Order: sequence, then structure tokens, then C-alpha cells
Amino acid sequence: MFLKPIHKNILLSVLAGLLAAFAFPKINLFFLMWIAFIPLFFVILRASPAASLFYAFIAGFVFNLQVNFWIIGTVMLFSGSSYLISAVFYIFFSAYFAVYWGIWGLFLSLAKKYSSNIPLLIIFSAALWVVLEYVRSYILGYWPWMMIAYSQYLFPQLIQFIEFTGVYGVSFAIMLINGLIYFAINDKKRNYIIAAAALLSAALIFGVLRYNAFRNFGDGNVLKAVAVQSNVEQYKKLTNERRTEMLAGLKEFAVKISEMDADLVVWCESEIINLIPADIESYAFADNLARIAGGFNIIGAPYIDENGNLYNTIFHFDGKGGYIAMHAKNHLVPFGEYMPFEDNFLRLLGIEPKKELSRGADTTVFTDGNLFVGPLICSENLFPDIVRRFVLSGAKVLTNHTNDAWFFDSSAPHKHFSANVFRAIESRKAIIVAANTGVSAFVYPNGKIKNETGVYERILISGPFMQNNYLTFYMLYGDIFIKLCILFIIIFILAVIYKKLLYKPRLTNKSRKNENETEL
Repeated sequence: MFLKPIHKNILLSVLAGLLAAFAFPKINLFFLMWIAFIPLFFVILRASPAASLFYAFIAGFVFNLQVNFWIIGTVMLFSGSSYLISAVFYIFFSAYFAVYWGIWGLFLSLAKKYSSNIPLLIIFSAALWVVLEYVRSYILGYWPWMMIAYSQYLFPQLIQFIEFTGVYGVSFAIMLINGLIYFAINDKKRNYIIAAAALLSAALIFGVLRYNAFRNFGDGNVLKAVAVQSNVEQYKKLTNERRTEMLAGLKEFAVKISEMDADLVVWCESEIINLIPADIESYAFADNLARIAGGFNIIGAPYIDENGNLYNTIFHFDGKGGYIAMHAKNHLVPFGEYMPFEDNFLRLLGIEPKKELSRGADTTVFTDGNLFVGPLICSENLFPDIVRRFVLSGAKVLTNHTNDAWFFDSSAPHKHFSANVFRAIESRKAIIVAANTGVSAFVYPNGKIKNETGVYERILISGPFMQNNYLTFYMLYGDIFIKLCILFIIIFILAVIYKKLLYKPRLTNKSRKNENETEL
């Protein structure tokens, strides 16, 4: 029995969503992303705009269901809600972000309807995709997780060009290659497959050269860093019941670090669970921790100001008495650190709103005159503009302090960590990552990962790093690539409007005149 066209299209849409999802951790078949959208191109470019919206939404929904399954456990832990309520939230969450796929499918179908120029159509599809990713990250949703580019973090040799384009350049390239391969198959034109192979080869050749150029990059002064993965499960952090046990474990780490002669000690986000400096005992403990470990320590703890505003912060301690500087998190996680909806709506879902965090605005570089550290808290590593502001403020090395215990041993810690590879290449700065339950690692300016830990390991990792004051094109000029994509989309749309609404009537009138002359 043959499938009906609608069933066939749905199956192809599901296939596209699954192929794209399998490119991410923990499956990590990253090469699949370069062909994942071919089934969706096949469906969209044969369907009506309304149907294309539906099929692309299906693909996006399947993709988001697979890559965001960890959300159920996280919502249950965070809110105390039931499995059913958490599952409903997970489905709603996945459906919302599938809408962006649907919008892409709708406008790609419209573009195909009004334009027969295949090269321009392929570029339009790629440009539209990355603009939608940008909108999702900075305008609606504030959720840059699962951008298709991040699937390539284990292949740094291929993504070195992001020092010019930023992460969006990789998403653009992925969609461009998918489009070229689709038309090569559909139209049986060798030129498209040659173009795809040429682009990938050029990116790889350039990437290998740049990867090697930044292999041991820095000012020549080799320093030593230690990252602490204290491995305290989140349920222990949520109350003070295990406080004595946790503090004893941190002090044990500090003693070990004191024997390692580290220049920089990187502790995780919320390493100290009580407010500092408001809680005098916790503040004194953090200061003593730095005294024991020695040197330049960056320690995470909550902070409350004189107006009662609560911040997710990290502090620079030098072990000589009190903290030197602090940085408050700039970009808060929706539902985790602030609530995007009214409290009553959340209570209707069975989620009890908690005290919201306040948003910081600083990009304070921690320094002792020798080290110049740009400290990123948790999901700040997902926002290249925050990294850029740190670098332009004088950061010569970056740190990422996170508490991914909320995610258990799911794929989420690995997906979160993957962004560090992109930030390292974009900025050409080493990044030392300290995650409470993992993944911790050293990421070097060429994107190479060293000393990567597993999840739920209690461990110290140490390694060499160098600082540098090199400024990449992306650090200097930001998201010019996105602006070019927006400009292309506008020009493409205006050209279609001109051709269909202005140019075509003129041809029609001319044709009618010729017909009348012929009749005469």
C-alpha cells in the first residue's frame, strides 16, 4: 500500500527533525546536520505555503521534543511540580520553538512561489534561518540553545571562520549546503554538488590553517589554572541541611589546590550557597577558601544589594582580605531565574513562582595587574555579545562558572558546554570552564578541548593557558554577518515585489500592444 502524499510529507518532516536532533549530544552524529534538512526541502518546495508552515513545524516539534527532553526533570526539580505538569510545560516549550521552523518553511515556500532563481532561493533560505535564530536569541524567547551551529562543536577545524561571522555563519553554511545538495539531487545538476563540495573544502582548508595558527596562541607567558568540579547535587544546594558537608568538601579542595601552585583558581557558579557579604559567616568562609587555595580565586555566590535586589554573582578574591570585584549575571534564564509570565498563570500550571533574580549590567574584568579575566556566569556563554563586551573591556582570558546540576546526567550539560568552543574561536581567548557537576574543561583559542570531565565527577582539573589581547574581526565589529543577512532578505523581497507587481504588468501591456499591432 502506497502512502498518501500528506503521510509521506509528515514522515519526511519527522525524519528531518530526527536527523537534526541526532547531530547533538549525547548522540553527536554532527555530520548528519549537513544533510538533515534535505527531506524538509523536498516537502516544502512542493507544498503550498500554508502546508509548508505545517510540515516545517512538525519537523521543528520533533527536533525540540528530542533535544529538550531533559526539561521535564529540571522543571520538576526547580518547581516541585508533578511529572504531568512538567511534561505539559515541555510540550508547550517544544511547540513554541518549533514555530520558528514553521515560519522558515512558510517564507521559503512563498519565496519559491515567486522566484525561480535557485541560487538566490538557497541563499534566502540560509539567511532567513539565521535571522530567525537571532530573533529567538535576542528578541523573542532569549533562548539560543540548540542553534544548529552548536552541533559542530566537536569539529573545530571546520568552524574557524566564525572569528569573522560569529556562530551564525555556521548555521548559514549548514542551511546553504543542505539547499545545494537538495537541488543537486532534485534538478540533477552537477554544478550544485560541486559548489557544495567547494564551499566545504574551502572552509576546511581555511579552518585547518587557522586551527594550527592558534594552536599555542598567547603572549608567551604560560600560566596555570585549576578548575573545581565540586559535584554537589542540586537537592543538597536547595537547603542548608548539607551545608557543613559541602563546606568541608570545598575546604578539602582548597587544601589540594594550595599544593598545585595555580595562578588562577576557577570555582563554579553558586559555590557558596548563602548570600555574601550579607551572611558574615559565609563571606568569611569564601575569603578563607581563597587564602588556603592561594592566588587569584573566582568564586560564585548570590548577592543582595541595599535595595533587596538579588543577583547571581561571582567574586574575585585574592586571599588577602575580602573580595576585590564582582560581576552580576547579565542574561537571566527564562523560568529558571526570572518568570516571563504572570504569577497567576504559572500557578495555574502548578508552578510556584520563586523570588526572581535581578539582571546585572556590568562586564567587569577581574584583574590583579597580571591576569585579566572575563568571567561568564552559566548561560552567559551562549551570548557572544556578552563575551565581546568583556573582551573589549580588556579581558585576555575567559572563565565560565556554571551549575548544571539542574540538568542531572542528561544531554543538557554537554549542550551547554558546546557553546564555549564557539566563544573561544570567536574571541581567540582561552576559556576555563568550572561546572558544579560537569562538564568542566579547558577550551583553547583554536577550539581544542582539553581535560574534559564527565558528569557527576568530583575532580580538580589543571592545565596551562596563555592570555592575549588579540581582537578578532568579530570582537571588533560584532554581528555584521547578521546585518548582511537581513539586508539580503530585504533586497530579495523588494526584488520579488518589483518583478511581480511592477515589472510583469509592463511586460503584459507591451505584449498586448504587440498583439493589437499583429491583428491590425
